Amino acid sequence: MYWEHIPSAVAVLDKAPPRDQLADRTLVFCPPPTPNGGLHLGHLAGPYVRADMLVRALRSMGRDAGYVTGTDDHQSYVAAAARLRGTSPVNVATAEGDAIVATLRAAGVGVDRLTRPAGDPEHAGRIRKLLDLVAASPAVTEEERETAYCPSCELSLHQAFARGACAHCEAASDGEICEACGRPNEARELTGVQCRICGTAAVTRPERALWLDLNAYADELREYLRVSSTSPDLQILVERLLDEGLPPYRLARTSAWGVDLGEGRALDAWADLALTFLDAARSESEDGGPARIALFLGYDNSFYYAVLLPVLAFAAGLGEHLPAAFVTNQFLHLGDEKFSTSRGHAVWADDALAAAGPDAVRLALLRDAPEGRVTRITEERAGRLTEDPLYLAAHAWLDGFAALGDGAVPGTGAWTDAHREFYRYLNLTTRQLDGLVLPEAFSARGYVDLLESFVRRCAEFRATEEVARRVPSLAEEARTSLALEYLAAKVFAALAWPVTPGLAERAWEWLGLPGTPVREADWSFLPSGTRCTAPAPVSALTPAASGRS
Repeated sequence: MYWEHIPSAVAVLDKAPPRDQLADRTLVFCPPPTPNGGLHLGHLAGPYVRADMLVRALRSMGRDAGYVTGTDDHQSYVAAAARLRGTSPVNVATAEGDAIVATLRAAGVGVDRLTRPAGDPEHAGRIRKLLDLVAASPAVTEEERETAYCPSCELSLHQAFARGACAHCEAASDGEICEACGRPNEARELTGVQCRICGTAAVTRPERALWLDLNAYADELREYLRVSSTSPDLQILVERLLDEGLPPYRLARTSAWGVDLGEGRALDAWADLALTFLDAARSESEDGGPARIALFLGYDNSFYYAVLLPVLAFAAGLGEHLPAAFVTNQFLHLGDEKFSTSRGHAVWADDALAAAGPDAVRLALLRDAPEGRVTRITEERAGRLTEDPLYLAAHAWLDGFAALGDGAVPGTGAWTDAHREFYRYLNLTTRQLDGLVLPEAFSARGYVDLLESFVRRCAEFRATEEVARRVPSLAEEARTSLALEYLAAKVFAALAWPVTPGLAERAWEWLGLPGTPVREADWSFLPSGTRCTAPAPVSALTPAASGRS
């Protein structure tokens, strides 16, 4: 549809506010982090805090929203870490997974469904049943193919166990996927491939396994992506892969770690992850009814979630449980380089949360969210997160309510043009921010920028109104002015809850409002005579509880 008559276009947009486009029920999925180590700020800056921001925004608008993630226990990176540490994969998955869950909780990320395969005795059975559905597809065959192998470790090299250079972009790459260009590969195709455990150059040997012909579902995949909401970077990658022809995908690995398939084989970790996604989505649908699914993911996982996951769903007859919207992110760098655990080039999430508190950490990561681009944070800034301009300005503005009177909210009196326009501004800004939390148009960076502008506008309103409030003949106008200020605090609490939940909940409680912040389409004033329980929300710039989720 092409709009050439601007008044008609504006009228249509006015009749279709952003929140009317939201589903009654939304499930927000995040790729489960691999439990082979702790989370650093680079991890949190990707999908995890941004997805929580969406869930909170949806709930504040009265929508049913659930957050689904877990720990990717069966990844080869867990098995590789166990070998290097001289322990078992289940011990690594359990200990590191517990720490990851604790970090997410400390960051105010509320998870409603948590998948932990290594600790779920029924996981393997459920996943094998789904694999049986996939295996029944004519696109799945059992074949013997050459595979990278380490004769020293007597180890089949795949994913975390293989290291070389990508044949497409020449960047350093592990087996099966290149993080730099997002293209899939087979470990044996890497240039200079060697064993990650001992450094021995790889040889090849034949291995028998199940293989999935991805190209058999190319047309169905194209149609699915056409009707789904996808970010440009993901769309470019998948369309290029489809145009080049999708490679076959190996569904089983020669490994003792993962869902056991017998004969020394285990389900491929990424296939396990995709089937776990489908298992959770189907279960949520059965328990709570149909839901629109939004998937937050890192660009480096695009192939697995935008190609492998849909094809497995098509093969298993579970296409109705696929994401309707993909919300991707690139990488947050520390300085000019990627965060690196192995090189110690990282700022650990637990350390940052302990030093600055969850509100400041969340705000910094949402402000510099790597949406559509690589973003950077310096070590100096990472150590001064409470100095964020929005963090400081919001505290200062809220603290200023202590000087406005006895804490009693007046009813409105006479209105000036400035009052009317400020009230209009509160509603228009809310609508603008509503648009930025639509999964199809999601922008954490844009949201923070607009919220910062909102606080500046509220502070400016106070500065100009304070003079008028001292004029005896404008007593009725002063009542309206004060009522608008308290209303602005209510609006801020609801709009800030997805970003800084701790501060927002303290402001909401201070205003005498029940529960968690509620986002109104057209803002109603606080009842006349409402008395705030404290002169102002807590203003100390020290770590505080992140609040309810």
